[in-house]
Amino acid sequence: MRMLDKKPPQRKPRLQVPKPTLEELRASARAFNRAGTDFLKVDVATGLTLAKAALSSHDAEKRQRNQKSARKAYDTIVRMLNKITPTEADARQLNDGLHQLRADLIELGEIF
Repeated sequence: MRMLDKKPPQRKPRLQVPKPTLEELRASARAFNRAGTDFLKVDVATGLTLAKAALSSHDAEKRQRNQKSARKAYDTIVRMLNKITPTEADARQLNDGLHQLRADLIELGEIF
């Protein structure tokens, strides 16, 4: 068989997905914002709980483990804050919790 007689490979048809409407995009952005804000609020609460546990622990291993986890929560919150736009009340709550978490971590010996 010669090269000229060979048929080109068949392309598979591409599936068409309807483009989202502007309102659907806005609703998706609002849902993302709400979920992100809720996640960070939980992360702040978890970080504060871990920091308090580290501060009150007399077991060096537990203290170090909880301190490390609290610092990881703090770093995650700081990194993710710029990806959401919380309401004013949520921003205030996140900021207050973050400041308390940072103070607890400094008391535990963390350096910022």
